[in-house]
Amino acid sequence: MLIGLRWAPMFLMASVIIPIAGARQPNLVLILADDLGYETVGCMGGESYQTPNLDRLASQGLQLDRAYAMPLCTNSRIQLMTGKYNFRNWKAFGILDPAEPSFGKLLQQAGYKTCIAGKWQLTSYDPPDYPGANLRRNTGTHPRDAGFDEYSLWHVGHTEEKGSRYADPLIIENGERKLDTEGKYGPDLWTDFINGFISKNRDTPFFVYYSMALPHNPMVPTPDSPEWKDPANRNRDETPFAADMIEYTDKMVGKVVDHIDSLELDRETLIIFYSDNGTNYRVTSTYRGKMVRGGKGKGTELGIRVPAMVRWTGKIKPGGVSDSLFDTVDVLPTLLDAAGATELAPEGLDGFSFVDHFVEGADGPRDAVLIHQDPRPGWDKDRFELIRLALDERFKLYDDGRLYDLKLDPLEDVARLPVADDSVMAEHRKRLQEVLDASADYRRFNPAEVPRESGNRVSKGARFQDQGGCVVIEAELLPIPRDESWLAEAKVPGGSGLGYLRSLCQQGQSAADGITPIEIILDNSGDWKVAVRCRTDHALGDHRSFWFRWSRGDWTHVTLPAEVKPGQWVWVDPFSGAVAQAGRGAELPLAERGNEFAIAPASRNLKIDRVVIYQEDRVHQALDPLTARSELHPWASP
Repeated sequence: MLIGLRWAPMFLMASVIIPIAGARQPNLVLILADDLGYETVGCMGGESYQTPNLDRLASQGLQLDRAYAMPLCTNSRIQLMTGKYNFRNWKAFGILDPAEPSFGKLLQQAGYKTCIAGKWQLTSYDPPDYPGANLRRNTGTHPRDAGFDEYSLWHVGHTEEKGSRYADPLIIENGERKLDTEGKYGPDLWTDFINGFISKNRDTPFFVYYSMALPHNPMVPTPDSPEWKDPANRNRDETPFAADMIEYTDKMVGKVVDHIDSLELDRETLIIFYSDNGTNYRVTSTYRGKMVRGGKGKGTELGIRVPAMVRWTGKIKPGGVSDSLFDTVDVLPTLLDAAGATELAPEGLDGFSFVDHFVEGADGPRDAVLIHQDPRPGWDKDRFELIRLALDERFKLYDDGRLYDLKLDPLEDVARLPVADDSVMAEHRKRLQEVLDASADYRRFNPAEVPRESGNRVSKGARFQDQGGCVVIEAELLPIPRDESWLAEAKVPGGSGLGYLRSLCQQGQSAADGITPIEIILDNSGDWKVAVRCRTDHALGDHRSFWFRWSRGDWTHVTLPAEVKPGQWVWVDPFSGAVAQAGRGAELPLAERGNEFAIAPASRNLKIDRVVIYQEDRVHQALDPLTARSELHPWASP
C-alpha cells in the first residue's frame, strides 16, 4: 500500500507500495459511469430507479459510501487515469497530456492485455471556431497511444466530428470506423466488445476499462424504452428518459459482471465500479424519502460524492459497507498494488492503494479529499469557475472560508464562518486548510487562456438553470452596457429608465417592448415561489415601485410599503407588492415549457438588488442575503 502522511502533505510524499502475494496476477475491471450520482443507486439509498445489478455487485463485495470524484467528467477521468490531482497536470478540457503515464500504459508494462470501450473525449475538444482552439486541438492523447491493446470508442477525434454515442453510434474500433452500427445502440456494442475481449483473454491477466457513456445527456430512449421502437424517436432529448438511461446503465454493468461469472473468473477478477461525477441537474430523484436534484458541475455532495463498489470473490468479504474516504486518484495505485506492479508507480502520485482496506479490512489510508477543479479552457466551459475545497470524514471547507458539517447538513444549507466555529469545527477547519494550502501552487489562467464570447449573453439566449431548488439572480450579474440597459428600462410602463437593476434589460436585441426576458429552467415537479429584494438609499416619496412580468403574462405594478426606510432591504412579493416574509413569496404559475420573467424599477431611487426563485425546502437559503449566486447558479447555455 502507499505510505504517506495522512493529512495535507500526504499527496506530496514519496510512496512505497507492497504487492500482495499470489500465483497469478488478478484480472482488473474498472467500470466508470458517466454522470451517475449516489442518490440514484438503490443500495445507497436511491428510491427512484431499479438498479439490481449494482445492488448485487455491492452485496457480493464492498460498498464505498464515501467515494468522491470531480464535478465534471474530464477532470475526474484524468485524475483516475494518472493518479494525480488536476492542479498538477491539467492542460485543457477534453485533453489528456500525452506525457502522463496512464494506467493503461502501466498495466501493459506489468504484462496485462488491455482494453477500453465507451467514451474517450481526451484527444481534441474545441471546435475550430472557438477562440484559442488552434492552440489545443489534437493536442491530447489518442487511445492507441494510451496503453490499450484493443479499443472501441466514441469521440476519439474532434468534437464537431463525434457523432452519436447512443442510437446509430459513431464508433472507432481499433483504428477503424465501425460501419455496422445503424439501428444499434452504442452501450450494447461496447459491452459485447468487452465481453468478447474477456473471452479471448480468459487465460491471461487482463485489464478492462469500461468508460461508459451512460447515463450522460442527451436524455434519449434506450432499447428498453417503448419509444425506441420508432427510429424517429430515438434521438428525442427529454428529461424523463433519464430514468430509462440510469436503469440501462445498471443493465450494462450486469451484462459484463454476468459474463465474468459465466466464465468462472470471479475469483480471479477485481471489479471496481465508480462514477465520474454527480447526476445531471435536470434529473430529480428520491433519496431516502427526500427529493433531491442532481449536482453535476457543483462542489456539493450531490456533485462530487458518487456510487462506488468493489468485488473480488474470495478476497473481499461480501456485504460490507465502508465509510472511508476514497478518491479518483486512488484508483491507479490500487490497480498497480493488486497487480503486484507497484515498482511501476510514477513519482508524485496523489493517491493511495486501498488493497489492504478492501481485502484485510485495514483502516482506509486517506483522511481528506481535495477537490481542485477548473475545467477551462474549453468550449462550453467558460461558464464554470475554479472550485477548491477539502473534506474529511465530517466537515467540508471551501477556499472562501465556508465550512459545512456534512453529518448534520449533508445538502450544505447552512455555511459556518470562522467567527461561529466551536473548538471541534476550528480544529477541522485548520486541518482542512492545510490540505488546501498544500496545493496552493497551481496554474492560474489569464484571460487570454480562457476566452469568453464577446457581446451580450442575454441576447444570445443564455438562461439561468435551477441547480438545487433555488435560483438567485443578482442585479449586476449580466454584462450589459449601462446606458443601453437604461434605454430598455425606459420602455417599461411608467418607468424612468434609471433603475438599479439595469442588467436584466437591454435595448439592442430585446423583445418588441424593449425588455429582454430572462429564462429560468425549473423542475416542474414541485411548487416554486418568487421574491424580490429591493433597497433604497434615499427617501422614496412616490418613487417606490417596480414592474414585474412572469412568462409573458400581464405586467404587475408593485409599490413598496410607505414604512420602508432609506437604506433598508426589503423582500417583496412581486405579484401583490406585499412584504415577503420567509416562506411567503408568491406562488409561481409554471409554464409547461420554459419560464421567464422581466423586471425593472420605475425610479432610479429604487434599487432592485436580487430576484430569488425557490422551493419550500430552500427558502432560508434563498432569502439569506449572504447566499452567493456564483456557487449556486452558473450559467447554462441552451
